Amino acid sequence: MTIAIDTTTSIAAPPDAVWAALTDWSLAPRWMPGVSAMTGPVAPGSTVTFTVRGKERTALVDGLDAPRRLALLSRSGPVTAVYTYMLTPTSAGTDLGLVADVVVRGPLTLLAGVIRRSIAKEDGVQPERLRAVVEAVSRPAG
Repeated sequence: MTIAIDTTTSIAAPPDAVWAALTDWSLAPRWMPGVSAMTGPVAPGSTVTFTVRGKERTALVDGLDAPRRLALLSRSGPVTAVYTYMLTPTSAGTDLGLVADVVVRGPLTLLAGVIRRSIAKEDGVQPERLRAVVEAVSRPAG
């Protein structure tokens, strides 16, 4: 099994608002653990650059079906991860799903379970954190 994260969070905002926050890279540091900056176009096949814990990394926009699905593929040595964000409209707003598929190759294969659990612990909070960002932005002033 290569799935590290499979979670869904309900957000009290329409899909367009959730999509806008999800793809506004300037907001990424508020909901992506360890990320301090993120830039790049939101277009199929484009490269997104992000800084995580002081190190610059890249991800490929591996899938895009606005405003329903965004998949980001990143590689770090023998670890390849695809984070897929899925937005589903509901009567209360939007369900945001996150599936992280993590493949480990080479000598680190023996540590694949540990790596997946570490990723799940670190990044499994993304949907809840994005919910907080979206709902704060969507909340009427008053």
